[in-house]
This record gives sequence, C-alpha cells and structure tokens, in this order.
Amino acid sequence: MLCTLLFSPPAHADGKPGKVTEVISAGPSWESFTNADGTGLYHEVLEAVFALYGIKVRHEYVPSDRADELVRLGWVDMMICDDRAEPPLRLARYPLYANDYYVLYDKDRVGEWRGGETLRDKEIAAQKGFYHQWDFPVPVRIREMASGVKCLEMVLLGRSDFYVDDMAFIEESIRASGARPDRSRYLARKAGNRSYHPVFNTTPRSDMVIKMYDDGMLRLHKSGALEPIYEKWGHVYPDFDAF
Repeated sequence: MLCTLLFSPPAHADGKPGKVTEVISAGPSWESFTNADGTGLYHEVLEAVFALYGIKVRHEYVPSDRADELVRLGWVDMMICDDRAEPPLRLARYPLYANDYYVLYDKDRVGEWRGGETLRDKEIAAQKGFYHQWDFPVPVRIREMASGVKCLEMVLLGRSDFYVDDMAFIEESIRASGARPDRSRYLARKAGNRSYHPVFNTTPRSDMVIKMYDDGMLRLHKSGALEPIYEKWGHVYPDFDAF
C-alpha cells in the first residue's frame, strides 16, 4: 500500500535486537490526542517517555487497522492505542488513556434509559475497529462507520439506535458535523469503562521498546512529571498504580 512507501521502517525492522535510536508510532489523528501538527496528549507523553533514553519518536498517521498491520510487519514499533490485542500483538502494561465511554441516542426512538439492558439487540454505530461485542454487557449489533461524524449522522437520521464513543469524541463529532441536536432529546449515557494501551509486536526489538515504555511511564508517574501533561490536555489521569 502507498503509505508503506512513504516512510522508512525502524532500524532492525526484521525484529532482531539492536540499539534503538528512533521509535515509530502509528495510528489515526485524534483531536487533542494525536493532532496532525504533532501536538496532543499521546504525542507529548511518548516524547517524554522516550526522552528519558535520548530517543526521538516519529508518528505515522494511518487508520487503526493499518497501524496494527504495520506493527505486525515490523514497519513501526507501536500502534496507539487499543484496549485489546490479538497475538502476535500485545498491549503494554501501562495505558496512555483510561476513561468511560458513552452511547448517544434519540430518547424518542429508544425510550427511557434502563442501564445496559437498554442496549440489548440494538444497532450501535461505532468508528471502525474501535468497539466490539465484548465492550457491552448484552448482545448488540455493531455497525462500523468511517468516522464519528458518520456515526452521529446514523443516529440523527434514525438509521442506528446508538452512537458509541468517548465523550470527548462525541462532542468533537457534533462540532465537526455542524449539527445542533436537541440535548433534551438526544442523550448520552455511560456504557462502560476501559483503558487504552500502546500495541506492540512480540519480537526481540519489541521486547526492548515495550520495556522502555513501561519503565518510562512508571518513572514519570512516580516523579510527578506525568500528571501535568494530562492536566494540560484536559484528560483524566489514569490510576497507574492499579495496573
């Protein structure tokens, strides 16, 4: 694919161990997390972590599924971020983000909220690759869409029952769409909680990079240097001592 031709893989992309001089992350551009200008929570945290080792971080902006593929191929070191990983991929111990996720719905269509049972057998619009059946306490039908705005449109047009996402992403989708939904009719309710971790391969190089990441996150947390970064970007500080 074209994106594999536009950037160089990290040294020792064959997975063999060697000195790590640069770390490459991959994933979509998310407002306030991985802004296209190189700013954002994830960028700043990773820069702080690998600065402890004198290592630069470079990011490639690609869809989540493609980022996973690039990690498997050894073209990048990590995908940011996900709550689960299928072998040979694995999650780092410490998350970059942990928060509640919500469902937005039309009260006139769905009726009164009755907790997780309200979701049973309903269609839930979700950004592609973001949510799965295991994220819900009852059986649901997941309709994957290309963006949060598309998910929002499915609910506003009455084509899906719910739109699931982090609350920050729901609000960003509303702003980006230009829609002005009646907030007394279109409601958001908590659907669950999960943590989002960098995704790594299981090669010798990955062993080195994931150890640097986990050790670095713990060092920054214990020194008090990590929390101000989360405060700067307005995101909840994870309970790192619980991981």
